[in-house]
Amino acid sequence: MNKSIHTCCTITSFIFALNSLPGLAGAVTRAPVTGELLVSEVMANPAAVTDSLGEWFELFNPTIDSLILNNLVISDNGSNLHRINTEIPLVIDSGEYFVLARNGDISVNGGVAADYVYSGFTLGNTSDAIIISSDDIEITRLEYSSGFSQSGKSTELFQLPGAIENYQLTPDSFVYGAEDIGTPGAAGSSELPVSTVPVPAAIWLFGSGLIGLCGIGKRRKLLI
Repeated sequence: MNKSIHTCCTITSFIFALNSLPGLAGAVTRAPVTGELLVSEVMANPAAVTDSLGEWFELFNPTIDSLILNNLVISDNGSNLHRINTEIPLVIDSGEYFVLARNGDISVNGGVAADYVYSGFTLGNTSDAIIISSDDIEITRLEYSSGFSQSGKSTELFQLPGAIENYQLTPDSFVYGAEDIGTPGAAGSSELPVSTVPVPAAIWLFGSGLIGLCGIGKRRKLLI
């Protein structure tokens, strides 16, 4: 058998076996674990309204499951801290964006349709950190410094992974509400991918050099 055909068959069999494992065939609703949420956009310095009214940031769910946000803690490297506390379930579905804001009144917050309103947490205009944790276990973290934000513009994650070098100011064509620049609750200049292969499997495939053969890299959007 041709070596490349054999390799492709091996990959296909491997992925089929992974997707046949219990719990992989269908999505579930559960709490997130480390690395399963991303800070996808940050409006640290609105211009249309004051910071106290118009600050917001956005989370993205890159998994195939729906993730529960209740009881997660938002904090920074200082004293800012807020625990998500609501009687209704807060769920971010696979591939969806979720907006957390300081003010939920769309008529005064610059036109942001917030999914959740927090308190006790502010965003520095020049430097700060957004840390999401659960029971002292860190789920995700974004730390930024000078040059990250600009007045009247959000900063978006335009490609994975969620490293600081993969953030950019949102392009001017994306205007919302009271004329600030951003895409709260929606994809920005590029749509972030959802993982269709479990993280351990994706790591193995990349490490073995098999992803990308036989067009798999084109057919599936993979996240590691």
